[in-house]
Amino acid sequence: MQNKISIIIAGILLIFTFNAKAQVNLGSSYSRFGIGEIQTVYTGRSTGMGGIATGLRMPYEINPVNPASYSVIPEKIFLFQTGFKLIKTDYSVTDDKISDNDFRLNSVNAALSINKFWGMSFGMNPVSTVNYNIFTEDSVSVGDYTSHFNNRYIGEGGLTSVYFGNAFVFKGFSAGINISYIFGTLLNKVESFLNEDGYSSFVYVEDNSKINDFQIRYGIQYTDSLFKKIKVTAGAYFENKTDLNAVKTKFVSEIIKPASDITLSDTVMNDTLSEGVVQMPLAYGVGFSAMTEKWMFGLDYRCSNWDDVLFFEEKPSSLTNSSSVSAGVEFTDNPLSKKFLKRLNWRAGGYYKNTNIFLNGTQIKDYGINIGIGIPTKFGTKINIGFETGKRGTTDDNLVQENYYVINFNINLMDRWFVRRRFF
Repeated sequence: MQNKISIIIAGILLIFTFNAKAQVNLGSSYSRFGIGEIQTVYTGRSTGMGGIATGLRMPYEINPVNPASYSVIPEKIFLFQTGFKLIKTDYSVTDDKISDNDFRLNSVNAALSINKFWGMSFGMNPVSTVNYNIFTEDSVSVGDYTSHFNNRYIGEGGLTSVYFGNAFVFKGFSAGINISYIFGTLLNKVESFLNEDGYSSFVYVEDNSKINDFQIRYGIQYTDSLFKKIKVTAGAYFENKTDLNAVKTKFVSEIIKPASDITLSDTVMNDTLSEGVVQMPLAYGVGFSAMTEKWMFGLDYRCSNWDDVLFFEEKPSSLTNSSSVSAGVEFTDNPLSKKFLKRLNWRAGGYYKNTNIFLNGTQIKDYGINIGIGIPTKFGTKINIGFETGKRGTTDDNLVQENYYVINFNINLMDRWFVRRRFF
């Protein structure tokens, strides 16, 4: 057990170190709005099955999407899972195209069984990511004179959730709860350059919102057998609209170099604009999974009411209600076979999302497909690899289309606790 823990800690440190170095990139231009690009929490299995999770109930896999699933963990079993993903994105506008690469940590989760009725989990999951770098050219005309500006819009940060969850089961019915502490910084910067004959200026604007507070998610699942051969689990989760404490500050500076060749520099503003709340929406999801000895199928539907949230008492015009549907299937020839290939889990799935971003009269769509494979080992560890391709946005209405390709890597570790060793 100690050797496994050492490997886990070393792996986490390596992931965080590499992640910190890999965050200088274009990211998604749509992360400029709201709390940023909403991140989907994945289990290892769901990375190859369209992202389904609400109705998944697997004894050796942690599913923080639905906290009711923790109660299925066997007694005296400790679980740990973590993962990361590599992303390649092609960005397209009407007459231009650019590519970028990214690396992100998916999540870090642990879980254990207290007794046959009670399961527990804790860990860290991403909530949102702000990461964009946009360059524009603008002009302003006054009479016969026209000034040309180069503007750069930069975003950094995002929100993270640290959670503690519990679930209880009785006669096939399970109920669970996640208590999460959400924290993070949303940093949006604008750099504006003007360079004309005999005159130049630079204006720097920085908006910084620091957010932290608690949020609660409730989950339920019910499991039963159908025709004595099919194990069916139906599940749902719910989050009420939540106020997160937030502090917004603004910094503005200006540098002017007129024809006299004297540089003038000034800090126009450096102050706290407001202390208030950033609201997280009412959100819910329903789903189910059906499993036989060789096959598993699952379906999810999720919705978040972003249309009525307030950011510092104002309603963001760029946000709207979001929804998604996803489906996936898995095939395992014989999980108990001594032959390696027969024990592999083969997966495929797809998803369609109406995102929470509404721009230029268009709600941004996001859809894609994925395939995956689960590789069990004789040590109780499972390695999950998923391949995903999808499209977000459109080049219509002066918007950006993002074609992305993702490799998800997830590892599940299992160990037995409180087992008395015998010596002969």
